[in-house]
Amino acid sequence: MKRKKSNLDEMQEQELLKVEHNACWIAFWGLLGAIILQSIVYGSKDFKTLAGEWAVFIVLSVYLSISSLRRGIWDRHIVMNNKTSLMLSAVAALAMGGINALMVFRNTHNTGETASAALITAAVTFVLCFAVLIILMKATEKRKKQLEKEPEDADQM
Repeated sequence: MKRKKSNLDEMQEQELLKVEHNACWIAFWGLLGAIILQSIVYGSKDFKTLAGEWAVFIVLSVYLSISSLRRGIWDRHIVMNNKTSLMLSAVAALAMGGINALMVFRNTHNTGETASAALITAAVTFVLCFAVLIILMKATEKRKKQLEKEPEDADQM
């Protein structure tokens, strides 16, 4: 596909990239916030009310993950290692456990059920999140090495 000539100079291109970057993350975190808030308010009874937000959020998440992976990029500020994966998984587990606790307590008003549901949700979230982060970390490291190696291979030809 042929790219159209840009009407912007380099500085304007950089500024537009910053605007688009911020808009993407506002959309990402805004969708996540809306999904969480609606889940707490409406509960899990009516998935239809959240299906659109979930679909957009999942597509955006998958796109960002695959695009970053293909370029061998992990994050601008976060270091790629097991400690980071543990901390991020713990944060996700606490958040999901808390959200689930609110939803269960809202429906049952039973602290025993609420605590067990929150603990199970937190444990499952931690394990799944940690596994996915480790897999993505290894894949990103592998891709980064491939990308760093490619210019050397091209020089040898």
